[in-house]
Amino acid sequence: MGMSRVWSTGDKDGPTSHTNEKGIGWIIGAIFIIGETAGGGMIALSYALTSMGLIPGLILLSLCSIFSLYTALELCWTWKIMQNRWPEYRDHCRKPYGEMAYRTIGRKMRSFIAFMICITQIGFATVLVLLAAKNLSILLHFFFSLDINQCYLILIVGLAVWPATMLPSPMHFWQAALFSAGSSTCAVILVVVGLAHDAPVCAQDAPHEEPNLLKAFMAFGTFVFAFGGHATLPTIQHDMKKPAHFVHSVVLAIIFCTMLYMCIAVGGYFVYGSTVGEAIIPSLQIKWIQQTVNLMIAVHVITTIVIVMSPPIQQVEQLLKVPHKFGVKRFLVRSILFWFVIFIGLSIPHFGPVLDLIGASTMVLMTLILPPIFYLSIRTQEIIWLQGNEKSDAAEPTHERATFKEILRLTPKLILALNAAVLIFGIIGGTLSTVTSVIRLVGSDMAAPCYYQYFTKGLPFSGDNSGSVSCCGTFRNLTVSGQNPIGYCSLPDR
Repeated sequence: MGMSRVWSTGDKDGPTSHTNEKGIGWIIGAIFIIGETAGGGMIALSYALTSMGLIPGLILLSLCSIFSLYTALELCWTWKIMQNRWPEYRDHCRKPYGEMAYRTIGRKMRSFIAFMICITQIGFATVLVLLAAKNLSILLHFFFSLDINQCYLILIVGLAVWPATMLPSPMHFWQAALFSAGSSTCAVILVVVGLAHDAPVCAQDAPHEEPNLLKAFMAFGTFVFAFGGHATLPTIQHDMKKPAHFVHSVVLAIIFCTMLYMCIAVGGYFVYGSTVGEAIIPSLQIKWIQQTVNLMIAVHVITTIVIVMSPPIQQVEQLLKVPHKFGVKRFLVRSILFWFVIFIGLSIPHFGPVLDLIGASTMVLMTLILPPIFYLSIRTQEIIWLQGNEKSDAAEPTHERATFKEILRLTPKLILALNAAVLIFGIIGGTLSTVTSVIRLVGSDMAAPCYYQYFTKGLPFSGDNSGSVSCCGTFRNLTVSGQNPIGYCSLPDR
């Protein structure tokens, strides 16, 4: 993309030679990305595809994949240039995404990014906590006949994850990423097995409703949410042995995630059609596969919470000047921040509409809009700096930020066109999707906060006496095993 011409000069001490001996390798970096990305949004892709229609949905999913890959690479290139020009970024940096904003736009943008990262990642972590609690509730009910309300399980998930949030940075909890990536991959394999089992019966009567415009716009948020881990990428790159190799991690991870997503989305579309719910798991008719997938997703989201919480924790610790070594101050700051996430989960125990809102708004901004702006600006700065070095002996990097005219003049037309396409795609899609998500959020029947339920009417188990399988077919009563649908099939939720 024209990067090598800019990067090939003046990088004797640049990040290509910079190493962090205690850091992680590029394969572990890829596992981190897969672990954070493939999970909560993945199980909703079939619903999103049926909402849009097959061809428009596949086009949109492919564009999200391609553009997300490109913007992830732009973040990699931006951080490489910054480490080359400013040596302080070769040491520990708690908020690399915010520093990109500062070097390319200014101090106010750095403060805005710090706020947006906190909002995005805290919202993301809350979604994961709620998914984990919901899956644990289903598993306990199915295997042990324990009817524990999801509100209590939110607290149990919090107690289980809390100690892991004390680990310093991603390179200290690579095992969590391994569990997270492994569990989501196993879940996809089992879903594909379940789809193959159900296809001979269900695919014969897979109804497809006319695409709904409101749901179609919301599907954009679902697709972006599925690829939206960009706020964490610079933090992972900074913790690598060789940050320049993070490009390999990004390419491997996003291609792998795209393959997983295509299997889930297309398989669910053809086998179950519009009978698939917001999550594909209940549609699987082999119950042991259904519940094992629930378990794998629960393991995935629990381990991913630790990764997702890292950027906002680093931001707040930087702001409060918390020492890098473990101590009382770190324990208190991280505990307060993590239990704030749990409190949000207890306040909004059913977070489905908010998931779409986060994907459509803050994640679009962090994934599709800001990375092109950062890269085009820092790339132009690098060219101007190198040109200045050729004319004088001064090698000190300037802090001058590129103007819009300089970006247009010094950026090849192909790169400009590609970034313009990404920005238009993100701005238009994000705006429409955000509006529709807000409409749905306002119009939905939000569950009362857990603490309100506790003090007013108690917290009974939220399940019902209907079956646990979302059966297929036009009337949602087809069973692959020929079993009586009464007591086996769940009641339609839409």
